[in-house]
Amino acid sequence: MKKKHTVLFVDDEQSALDGFRTMMHSVRKEVKCFFAPSGPEGLELLQKQSVDVVIADMRMPGMDGAEFLSRVTRLYPGTIRIVLSGYSDNPSLFKSTRVAHQFLTKPCNSEKIIETIRKVTALNDVFVNENVRKTVAKLDSLPVLPDRLADLSAELDSPDPNLKRISQLVELDTGMSTTLMKVANSSFFGFFENVTTPSRAVTLLGSETVRGLVLREHLIDKIDLTGLENYSVEKLWRHTLETGYCAKAIATHEKADKKFIDSCFLAGILHDVGKLALLTKMKDVYEPVLECVREEDGPIRKCELKKLNVDHAMVGAYLLGLWGFKEDIVKGVFLHHRPQHGGKGLTVPLVVHVANTLQHETREFTSDGYAHSSLNTFWLAEQGLNRRVDDWRAACIEKWSAND
Repeated sequence: MKKKHTVLFVDDEQSALDGFRTMMHSVRKEVKCFFAPSGPEGLELLQKQSVDVVIADMRMPGMDGAEFLSRVTRLYPGTIRIVLSGYSDNPSLFKSTRVAHQFLTKPCNSEKIIETIRKVTALNDVFVNENVRKTVAKLDSLPVLPDRLADLSAELDSPDPNLKRISQLVELDTGMSTTLMKVANSSFFGFFENVTTPSRAVTLLGSETVRGLVLREHLIDKIDLTGLENYSVEKLWRHTLETGYCAKAIATHEKADKKFIDSCFLAGILHDVGKLALLTKMKDVYEPVLECVREEDGPIRKCELKKLNVDHAMVGAYLLGLWGFKEDIVKGVFLHHRPQHGGKGLTVPLVVHVANTLQHETREFTSDGYAHSSLNTFWLAEQGLNRRVDDWRAACIEKWSAND
């Protein structure tokens, strides 16, 4: 029998709780719901009943939603946390970014809430390492290289911040890109578009909001490089950015539409976000993986599966899925080593897979010194695309040269 997922709704308005009870009635066979009229009562319930997802109102008397979810993060790190609020002012946003995986705005229809619950609980169903999952679920942002953060902070703190320069700095960094894309695609801002590139996220958020997140709330922190002496995070950053450029070049070469091109670019620059999370937030867990790689001289993914029973692609996809990234991006990250599971033809996972491999093969100066997975030539041949690889490589080299 399929596991029934559990959800806790916390709201001080009884009419809101009644509304949630009514809207969830149609999925009562797959979701068991609990309801609490305040943060303290929600915490009391969690002492007796574990839940998969908590959906809390932001503004409640006494203990507000931010404080409640902060305690949930500390006490129940594996619980998925969602803010649902009718207020979209920046102070509310800034408070919630630290404690919530996703943000929904009131009024929110039943289809949106049910779809969100189904998507986030599906992520739990495929994640097999509970300790790693709980650590990933605690993350509210990803760290950046110290000099990148210093450059961004200096630009934001200048008398007349240059939005184009801010966009360039964000796009150069996986941690900044991922964190600000998470915020930009939240329902808080009500943008009437899916934000598909880091530069577009900066443009829509504006320098004041980015400044508030970075300088006032310190949402983005610098990486602690202690213990990473044998691994170049700088090279990882360069690799991810160039993989994104290559993925964009391949999709453009194939005359794909803008939506597909943007998805390939974003999935490309984020494809190793799981590796970044493991390296910087789970050093003790990841060190045996790096030792395995050094001893066996094999691909990192093979050692990850051997030591952790998960790989960086799964960790990255789980994080992006929790943060509400679109399915094609999550899928592109999840399957960038296994494009044969991503559908037939030219798919986002296949483009990212090829771009990732070509970048490792062609740009040796960004190599981290470890062996890497090879191109899935069998699947490319099955799709009739194997003869395109040389043209794709040439397109990528041209794109890299233009951005050097």
